[in-house]
Amino acid sequence: MRVLIIEDDHQLRPLQRALVEELGHEADEATNARDGLAMLKGDPEIELVMLDLGLPPDPQDITEGLWFLEQARLWNVLLKVIVVSGQSHEDAQLRCVKAGAFDVLSKPFSKERLEFALSKAAFFSRSEKTLRNQEGKFPVMVVADVSSEEGLKMAREEVVERIVRTTLGETGHNVSEAARRLGITREHLYYYIKKYGIVRPEEEP
Repeated sequence: MRVLIIEDDHQLRPLQRALVEELGHEADEATNARDGLAMLKGDPEIELVMLDLGLPPDPQDITEGLWFLEQARLWNVLLKVIVVSGQSHEDAQLRCVKAGAFDVLSKPFSKERLEFALSKAAFFSRSEKTLRNQEGKFPVMVVADVSSEEGLKMAREEVVERIVRTTLGETGHNVSEAARRLGITREHLYYYIKKYGIVRPEEEP
C-alpha cells in the first residue's frame, strides 16, 4: 500500500517510516494535519494514513487529529486511517472511531502489531473494492448507527459478515482457501460460518 504518515515528532516519524517500508509498503510523511490533507488530496494512490492524534499547534489536544479524520473521510470514504497516539483514554479512542478511524495503535507499538494493523487495513480495502466492482456500490461501515458503542459494534459486525460471505463465495466455499485469504484459522472461519448462518448455495432450502 501507499501509506501517509502524519507525525510531528521528528524522532518517531523516520522510525515509523522505516517500519512501514520494512513491511513492504511505500511511505510519505507530513508533520501536521493541514499538510497531510493537502498531500492526500494531491496523491490518489494513498490508501492508508497513520495519524498521530496530537498534532500542532497543540500536540496535547486531539482537535487537529479529529479534524483530519473528518476531512479525510469526506474526501475519500474508503480511505483507511490508523490512529497512532499516546492518548490511552477510551473516550478519545471512541471519538476517533466515530470520526472514521479504522484502527487505533497506542504508543509504543511493536512491529508485529503494526504489521497486523496494516494487513487488516489492506484486506478490508481490497474487499471493499471487490464488492464495489461486483455490485456497483458498497455501504462502507456506516449502515448501522455509529453514535453509540452498540452501534459501532453492529457496524463492525456488518462489515465482517459481508467480507466473510464474499470471500467464501469467491473461493467456492473452500474453507481452507477462504481462511488463508482472510488471514484466520479454519476454526475461526467455521465460527463465523455458524455465527452468520452461512450455507453453501446447494444447501439452501
